[in-house]
Amino acid sequence: MSTPAQLNANRANAKLSTGLRTPEGKSNSSLNAVKTGLTGRTVLLPSDDLAAYQAHVDRFIVAHQPATDHERALVQSIADTEWRLLRIPTLEAGIYALGRIEFAAEFASEQDPAIRAALIEART
Repeated sequence: MSTPAQLNANRANAKLSTGLRTPEGKSNSSLNAVKTGLTGRTVLLPSDDLAAYQAHVDRFIVAHQPATDHERALVQSIADTEWRLLRIPTLEAGIYALGRIEFAAEFASEQDPAIRAALIEART
């Protein structure tokens, strides 16, 4: 049970907690939970090329020729899904590279470069 003093302090603190105010701040915070961009509502990441994405979607529209709003939504969904799937090789390469860096220190004492490389490879 909160005391009257705690309730008053909470109310005073709540008045100071206004959250993000600028569109830029809100946009940046909306990506806080994005790790890979494979799931969620966000299709384009800040590092993505908007022109390349639009060309990607346009190729799907040309290939499938959607005639209704429902078909356009389906084609857009397919294009977005493939855009996300195309990230996977880059993500895998990044994870692999990080693993090699992490395990390189573990086998730093191994003098033979071939053995060291094999040990790192086995751990990665």
